[in-house]
Amino acid sequence: MLIFGLGERDSGMRRSSSLLASLSVSSPARDAATFQTDLSVIHPPSPRRKAASSSRETAPDNNIRGGNSQLESLVIERCRSEALTIEDALDLFDTAAGASPKPSISVINVVLNAILRRKHYPTVLSLYNKLNQMQGITPTIHTYGVLINCCCRMNWVDLGFGVFGELLKRGHVPNAIIFNTLVNGLCSEKRGLCSTGSLGLALELHQKMATLEGRCKPDMVTYNTIIHHLCKEGAVGKALEPLGEMTHAGVAPDVRSYNSIIHGHSTLGHWKEAANFFKEMVDRGLSPDVVTFNMLMDSLCKHGKTAEAHKLLDFMNEIGEKPNELSCTILVQGYSRESRLIDAMEVLDSMLGKGLSPNCHTYSALIDGFVKNRRMDEAMELFKQMQQQGVKPNVVTYSIVLNGLCHLGRVEDVRGLLDEMVDHGMHPNVITYSSIICGFCTLGKWKEAFQLLNEMIERGTYPNAVTLNAFIDFMCKEGKVREAHGLSERMISGGIEPNVVTYSTIMDGYCLVGRMNDAVRVYDLMVSKGHKPNVVTYNILIDGYCKRWMIDEALSLFNAMPHKGVQHTTIVCNTILAGMYRVRRVADAEKLFEKMLAAGVRPDLYI
Repeated sequence: MLIFGLGERDSGMRRSSSLLASLSVSSPARDAATFQTDLSVIHPPSPRRKAASSSRETAPDNNIRGGNSQLESLVIERCRSEALTIEDALDLFDTAAGASPKPSISVINVVLNAILRRKHYPTVLSLYNKLNQMQGITPTIHTYGVLINCCCRMNWVDLGFGVFGELLKRGHVPNAIIFNTLVNGLCSEKRGLCSTGSLGLALELHQKMATLEGRCKPDMVTYNTIIHHLCKEGAVGKALEPLGEMTHAGVAPDVRSYNSIIHGHSTLGHWKEAANFFKEMVDRGLSPDVVTFNMLMDSLCKHGKTAEAHKLLDFMNEIGEKPNELSCTILVQGYSRESRLIDAMEVLDSMLGKGLSPNCHTYSALIDGFVKNRRMDEAMELFKQMQQQGVKPNVVTYSIVLNGLCHLGRVEDVRGLLDEMVDHGMHPNVITYSSIICGFCTLGKWKEAFQLLNEMIERGTYPNAVTLNAFIDFMCKEGKVREAHGLSERMISGGIEPNVVTYSTIMDGYCLVGRMNDAVRVYDLMVSKGHKPNVVTYNILIDGYCKRWMIDEALSLFNAMPHKGVQHTTIVCNTILAGMYRVRRVADAEKLFEKMLAAGVRPDLYI
C-alpha cells in the first residue's frame, strides 16, 4: 500500500483518500459527503427547458403512453438511434419520469447513457438531481456508474468520489467498471506529480482493488490505465511494477500494455529498452500492431538508425500488418535527417505502389532534407509535385522552402512565395518571418530584413527573441553594439525576455570593439536574470581577454567552467592556447595541452 502526505493536498484529495481508506465491500463508508450537496454546483435546466418539460408533463404524448412495456421499448429504441438529439433525449426522460406507473430504472439508465454518449455531462447530473427528488425510481449501480463517468470526464473527480460515497451509503457493491472509471479520472487529472498527486491516489486505489475479492479486482483495463499514465508522466520504471503484477494476478499483458511501455521509453530516448520490450512482446506471442511498429521505428530514426527501422517495415509486411502513411513518413524523415535522400525518395515512391498517399508531413520532411543539403532546385520540384498531387502545403512547408531560398540570397523568389502563401489563405507565423529575417541578416541584406520586420508587425505577428537576436547580431557585427544593446533593452520593455543568445551576442559585440568591462557587465546582468552561461558565452569572454592580452583573466574563466557545469571543448581550448602562445607563455600552454588530452578533449589541426 502506498503512503501519501495528504497534508499537502487540497480538501478534495483528502476526501477522496478517506474514502479509499474506509472502503470495504462488507461495510459501506458512513461519512462520505452527500452527493446532493456536491451537485449544488451543477446548473439546472434552463427556464426554456423547464417550461417545455412542464408542458409535456401536463400534456403527455399519447403515442408512447400505451403502458410501461410499450413505453420502455420505445424509449430504448429511440435512444439507440444515431439520429437522437439532446432535445429528443430530454423529451424521453421527461416522458418516462412522468409516466404512471413509473418505468423501471433501467429505462432511465438507457436515457442517461444516451446523453453521456453525446457528451452532455452536466445535463446527466442535473437529470439525476431531478430523479432523486422523485418517488418510485431507485438508482442502481449502473446509474451511479454513469454519474461517476460524467464527473470524471469533466475532470471533477472529487465529485465522482462524492457519487461513490453515495453508492456505498445505499449499500451497493462497486464493480471493476466503477473503479476503473475513478482510476482513469485520477490519472487524467493534472493536479500533481506521480508520487504525490492524483496519479499517486490512483495507484492507491489500484492497490485497494487488489485486496478486494470477486468482481472488484483489477482487470486488464485497470492495469493498462495505470501503465499508460505512468509512462505518459515519464515514470516508465514505475510502470514496470503493475506490468509485473498483471502476470501474478492472472491478467496477461496485451498489446496496449506493451505499447505504453514502448512509447514511454521512446519518448525518453531509450531506443534500446524500447527494442527489448518489442522483442519481449513478440516472444510472448503477441502480434505488434501498426502503432507499436511506428513508435519503435520513430525512436530508431531519431537515433540515426533508419536502416534498422526500415527492416521493421519489412517485418510488418511479413506478418501481415499493413504499414500506414505515418510508417512511411517516419522513414522519409529519418533518411532525410541522415542526408540519405535517394533512400528517402524510394520510400516516397513506394508509398504509391502500396496504395498509400504521401501527405503534407511526408513531403515537408523530404523537402527539408533537400534544403539542408543545399539542393534547392530539387526541393522546389518536390514542392511543385506535392501541389500537383493535390497535397496542400502548410505553414511549415512554406517556411522550409522560404528558409532555403533566403539562405541562397534569392530575395525575389522569397517575396513571390510569401505573396503566394498569403494568397492561399496561409499567413506566415513568427517562425516563418524569423527564419527569413535571420537569413537576410546573415547575407547582409539588412534593408530587406527591416522591411520584413515592419511587415510582420503590420500583419499582427509580433517578433520574438529569435527575430530580434538576428538584428542584434547584425548590428554588433557592424560595430553598432550600443544600438544593439539599446534594442535588447527595448525587448525587455516590450515584454520579450532576452535569452542566452541575446546576451552572448551583445557581449561578443563589446569584445569586438575592445570594451571588456561592458562585456563583463552584460555577463553579470545575464547571470542575475537567471540565465546559465554556456560554452559559447565563456568562449566569447575568454577570446576577448586573450585579444586584449589579459591572459590571467582568461585562465580564471577557463578554469571556472567545469565548476559551473560547462565542459571544455576543442574550440575553447583553441582560444586559450592561442592566447597563451601570443604572450609567449609556452611552458604554461604545453602543460594546459597535456591536461586537455588527459581530460579527453581531442585536438584539431588548428591546435
